[in-house]
Amino acid sequence: MTQEQLEILQAKTRELKNPKLLEIMRKLKEKAPEPPTPEENIEYLEALLSSRLIAPVHIRDVKEDDNKFTVDFAQLTNKKNEKYIMTFTDIETLELNLRSDGKAPVLGVTYKDLAGMLASVGGKITGFVINPFTENLIVGPAQAEVIGKYIRHKQVEKGDAVMIRELEGIPEEITDSMERYFNQRKDVKKAYLVSMIKGKETSRLVIVDTEEGVDFQEFAKDFSKEVLQPINDPEVPFMVMDYSQEAAKIATKEKVPFYVKV
Repeated sequence: MTQEQLEILQAKTRELKNPKLLEIMRKLKEKAPEPPTPEENIEYLEALLSSRLIAPVHIRDVKEDDNKFTVDFAQLTNKKNEKYIMTFTDIETLELNLRSDGKAPVLGVTYKDLAGMLASVGGKITGFVINPFTENLIVGPAQAEVIGKYIRHKQVEKGDAVMIRELEGIPEEITDSMERYFNQRKDVKKAYLVSMIKGKETSRLVIVDTEEGVDFQEFAKDFSKEVLQPINDPEVPFMVMDYSQEAAKIATKEKVPFYVKV
């Protein structure tokens, strides 16, 4: 990145403003210690998630050839020796609080950017704070958990989220037919039954762990023909999945297999 490009980036970042976020932050501070209403909480979360905050930084190791540079974020440390990244809603608040001369390097960051950075440093930085010397809104682990739940709830509402649950209430004749098939084969180690829900669509998965070297495509083809086709409900079909896939391991984490080879 050239010096000219860096100056353009700085100029654009200094233009960032977050009036909705600043307004709700001030409203919540004025009514403290009275807790916010559910409507105010949603207003705050929506404003935070749609904002692009300004973070004071130190920029080094600028490489003009590949547009790369290293950034160190300015931090605050509290009495518990917890570190927080400093962020601001606008450049005026930053310069007022830091008594800056208007030349301090800054970078625009979203909540997603900050959450990713905090996760990558493995707890070395506790969280971030917005307008630390005025509104002083702190986002630490407890607040991040609330925000995460809100994001997941929104994803479910939009149909973007995928939920995996253990499948319950399956008639014995269905599980018995699967178990008979698995018992006839020497290459099946264990199997799970889970439901996958995305939006209004639900699928039932039979996740099968087989011995190493098994051609799973051939296995799935035979299992589908012999077991799944006769029992499948077109409304909520069963699908077979290879346990060796990363997605299958995630889906079965902390779940109990319904079949284990004895």
